[in-house]
Amino acid sequence: MRRTTLLLISLLISAQCLGQNQTWQLLSPDSQIVMGIHLDAEALSYQVSYRQQTILRPSKLGLAFKEQGQLQGNLKVIHVNQRSVDQTWTPVWGQRSPIIDRFNELRVELQENSATGKQLQVIFRVYNDGVAFRYVLPKQAQLTDFVLSQELTEFSFDQNYQAWWIPAYRDQRYEYQYLKSALSSVDVAHTPMTLIGDKVAVAVHEAALSHYASMTLKNTNDNSIIFTSDLVPWADGAKVYGATPLTTPWRTIQIAENEVALLNSDLILNLNDPAAPDLDTSYIKPGKYMGIWWEMHIGNKNWSPGADQGATTERAMQYIDFAAQHNIDDVLIEGWNKGWEGEWWQRPPIFDFVTPVDGFDMDKVSAYALSKGLRVIGHHETAAGISHYERQMEDAFNYYQQRGVQSVKMGYVGTRLEHGAVKEWHHGQYMVEHMQRVVDSAAKHHVMVNAHETIKDTGLSRTYPNMMTREAVRGMEYNGGSPDTGNLPNHTVIIPFTRGLSGPIDFTPGIFNFNYQKHRPHNRVPTTLAKQLALYVTLYSPLQMAADLPENYAGHPAFQFIDDVPTDWQQSIALQGKIGEFLVVARQDKHSADWFVGATSNEDPRSLSLALDFLEPNQRYLLTRYQDATDAHWQRKPMAYEIKQQQVSSSDVLTLQLQPGGGAALKFALLK
Repeated sequence: MRRTTLLLISLLISAQCLGQNQTWQLLSPDSQIVMGIHLDAEALSYQVSYRQQTILRPSKLGLAFKEQGQLQGNLKVIHVNQRSVDQTWTPVWGQRSPIIDRFNELRVELQENSATGKQLQVIFRVYNDGVAFRYVLPKQAQLTDFVLSQELTEFSFDQNYQAWWIPAYRDQRYEYQYLKSALSSVDVAHTPMTLIGDKVAVAVHEAALSHYASMTLKNTNDNSIIFTSDLVPWADGAKVYGATPLTTPWRTIQIAENEVALLNSDLILNLNDPAAPDLDTSYIKPGKYMGIWWEMHIGNKNWSPGADQGATTERAMQYIDFAAQHNIDDVLIEGWNKGWEGEWWQRPPIFDFVTPVDGFDMDKVSAYALSKGLRVIGHHETAAGISHYERQMEDAFNYYQQRGVQSVKMGYVGTRLEHGAVKEWHHGQYMVEHMQRVVDSAAKHHVMVNAHETIKDTGLSRTYPNMMTREAVRGMEYNGGSPDTGNLPNHTVIIPFTRGLSGPIDFTPGIFNFNYQKHRPHNRVPTTLAKQLALYVTLYSPLQMAADLPENYAGHPAFQFIDDVPTDWQQSIALQGKIGEFLVVARQDKHSADWFVGATSNEDPRSLSLALDFLEPNQRYLLTRYQDATDAHWQRKPMAYEIKQQQVSSSDVLTLQLQPGGGAALKFALLK
């Protein structure tokens, strides 16, 4: 660290003597990543290399305003400051604790080359696992209220990487299968976008997205490998409405030797601010839940009131009784409130968030759950009706707080968000600011948030730890109620390397009954049962759903793994894998010495060698293996599995045989 700091100081001193053209260099603490920053008459630009391999060529920075023109060229340096940080912090919940936060930072303060020119600051950081930068517009008389028309950030890649991405500006938000293509074939992509090259893996995303529009990546020209930051616009075309002082989200570039190493990065969380020191987090508890949900997706029940109504008092109590007998903390009730009548997604919302539907007694059900040591999870489906919901939001959270409901699942089903007479994208500043109001209101009433059809994760759970998990992915529901045939078997070995880099995923695993074709003849879950168990380890979320029906779990030996697997961890290590093919992840329980491993495959069978050197040396563990039977197959025989036990130590090496669409879920219990 000291050598790096001295190098930075010498570079900064020499940079001041170069006149209009100035250059700085910023190294990662381990010196593997180098970020070059250059100022000339045209723009401030940056470039990045990793282990002497160029990742990004010189890429311009800047902002463009609707009324005040561009803020990019003809800049002069006012001040330059550098610092190095080496610290740790402890999350309220997470994949590991504590988290190492180590970086070198350079802040360049600029002004247009006139006495009354606009001022701009750019902060650059380099970590061992990537780089980040953000813009700061200080308070200034020459720029007060403004409309941002474009962000002029470039990502000029050095090579035509293999890209894994989903298209932006589509009706189903982030809920698409990931595409694999040459980087030059990408047109406009949501982030994270993951790139694979020779001895390097890169993921482009953003962190600390607040009071701003989300970033997509737009190809500057057909078959180009130069991209720009394309902010999701308001309906009137504006990108961001703001006022100085304003700080933008971080633009993040995670870098590692391979895609597995990307999963071991904490870059996104580290770039977010700590929670307020006096923040009450006593009610925030990771855990597992089940509830009235999957039976609607597979057609057994309905959200609408009537003969097939899912949300009834009797049915809720059945879930509560089962959960109370197992290690399940909460029970979700979708459709509990009035407003679900008919095709609710096709009309303006009429949801009432404090009035139960006929046939459901919220007071009775919540009291019954509390008497069993459980809690009800509330549900706020807005059908993308933001104004309709916000008029009731405070009363709705107060209603939950009075009944001991400390968690809510949010929903925003719809192709666009209602904003008066116009419609907005789910990814613009409108949704970003709405979700901030939701999280703030929920925290005031001691409610945790699980958000679906909402803005992507950018690590804000560090600052607002009641923001527990999100969907923002094509989840399990597509295997149930989707009009097509659901997800492909490789989907769950792609999303940890893409969507999973942004934060927790409420994917809702745990389906045990694969025979639900009575109402869904063309749908099926594209995994084996053993892989369903493994997803609790490979797809991280502090709130994990046991998504199937209680009658499909009752008496099932494999449910013991769901009972045992935690959702809060002291260590998490992605051990091996290849995007789109397979993944092996090990995690240690935050509250015990036990370890859990999940291994998942795509549609191909494979044999994996698993070294147990992550276990504590000189200790014996009882290993319980939930694995595919030899004849298991995601299409032909998904429920074929076996459970085996043996004693192991850290010096052992296991062979895992994964069948097509299969997996293995392992528990290592420390022997006393």
